[in-house]
Amino acid sequence: MFGNCFVPISLEILSCPTGFAPITRYTATLIPNRKPRVQRPCMKFRFLLWMLGLLMARASRNNPAFQQQLAGKDLTFQLQTADGKVARHFVVNDQRIRSASGTVAEPAFAIVFRDAAFGFDTLQAKNNQLAFMKGIQDKDIQIKGNPALVIWFQGLVKYLKPRKKTA
Repeated sequence: MFGNCFVPISLEILSCPTGFAPITRYTATLIPNRKPRVQRPCMKFRFLLWMLGLLMARASRNNPAFQQQLAGKDLTFQLQTADGKVARHFVVNDQRIRSASGTVAEPAFAIVFRDAAFGFDTLQAKNNQLAFMKGIQDKDIQIKGNPALVIWFQGLVKYLKPRKKTA
């Protein structure tokens, strides 16, 4: 049913001459039919959306350029997986952003990713606009609601990137 998996059995630290780092020897044994460790893409994607909300909330308090982008906006949007297992909505009101887990009934727009792993990879991509457009073309990303607001959201994200250090 499951594949074979190596499991560490013992750890042995051998002594060595003074002035050198100790030598570490690991012993591993093959245990058949043991369930291998699985990745948790849902958790990674959920954490990424939570961090996105935290960073946007902080920027809405401290960054005047970010606040200017929020001026006159009063809306709710959400990011989610197609199966609805992972979803987070963001509320823009009075030049502030707050977020909460779950979906809302009538968001201004929703970005729906095929699955959590794809959503995580797309949002973490070096050129995420290109990854985003490719996902839309391949129908791995669906936009529900106003597409102009999605472009506005992508413009907001650029304010969240780390600043370059000045020498």
